[in-house]
Amino acid sequence: MNLDPRTLLFSLILTNTLMALSLFVAASGKRRDGVGLWAIAILLETLTWILIAARGAIPDALSLVIANGFKAGAHALALAAVCEFQRRTAPRWQYFVPVALAMLMAGLLADDIRGRFVWGSLIFAFQIALIAHMLLTDKETRAGRAWRLMFGGLIAMQLVLGLRAAAALFGYAEFAQPQTAIAPHPVQIVSFIAIMATALIGSIAFILMVKERADREILHLAMTDSLTGVPNRRALMDQALHVMAQRGGRPMSLLMIDVDHFKRINDTLGHPAGDEVLRRVTQLLSERLRGGDVIGRYGGEEFCVIAPNTEIDGALTLAESLREIVAATPIPTEAGEVSITISIGISCCRSDTVRELKDVLADADTALYAAKNAGRNQVVRSCNC
Repeated sequence: MNLDPRTLLFSLILTNTLMALSLFVAASGKRRDGVGLWAIAILLETLTWILIAARGAIPDALSLVIANGFKAGAHALALAAVCEFQRRTAPRWQYFVPVALAMLMAGLLADDIRGRFVWGSLIFAFQIALIAHMLLTDKETRAGRAWRLMFGGLIAMQLVLGLRAAAALFGYAEFAQPQTAIAPHPVQIVSFIAIMATALIGSIAFILMVKERADREILHLAMTDSLTGVPNRRALMDQALHVMAQRGGRPMSLLMIDVDHFKRINDTLGHPAGDEVLRRVTQLLSERLRGGDVIGRYGGEEFCVIAPNTEIDGALTLAESLREIVAATPIPTEAGEVSITISIGISCCRSDTVRELKDVLADADTALYAAKNAGRNQVVRSCNC
């Protein structure tokens, strides 16, 4: 197959244009997820190749200086897109200095193709390294898998830039120019393919990164109680089943907790005060729990604590400490301070028994009602423990 520079440039321009248009369609309005900036970056790179394709027909100030400025600007916008996606910021010099250096380099080395290829590759490689650094240093981004696709594309581009610079540095700078019919140098072909591939792969990876985060946020909303911020009943039961499946003969205890006379608080002080009581109780309980314990909102004013590797004596000690801290801490609300208490029922899985979760929950619920019937502000253990 005979390839000429104009064919390669046309393919690159067409691919980037279609990718930019697709990204603008995918950009989600007012949501700041970086897709819009990434689309502008691809568009700016498209303009770069249009200017390069017109070299000889337009002034060198456009096809060299402005084109290199656009190319560096595209990398700067890609960095800004990643930062916006991660809700982070990078120092401003990382955006503007490489662009200024690329334009200065192109202007000073207008007649030195070897120098332009070497110094241009170094500048662009530095910009790509900045993007890769942002990907590597953000824990949330690395929670998914799509970032690896983008990171792999960046590494491939770094290798191509290094090859391009090395070829020019060692005297193989006779790269075909777009206005000639000379067959392109093999390194130039590799460069075109790599640029086209990384633009495509990077854009797909960016969209996938946005989707992965949206999926995580939706899952978090589905599994988290919106008022207290702790796992909701569904997530709590999933966690309890996991703990029971993984306990391997070790003990586990379960605490069912109810806020005493909560309906009275809602009726006398209002629902906003009741909501504040639930939030504050959740905070007090969470602060007193141990590292492996899990608390969740079971429903209404009821909470549940899963205590892995905990025998009944340890569960009683934990429950008493929770009851005492709540009873000793007045809760401020807009309607004034409220002193509240909690009742706790305890159930357990001993190390020598195998039990179903529904039975453990039923025992804890029975013990909780026994605590409330005995006068509230008490801890009662199940008779099966």
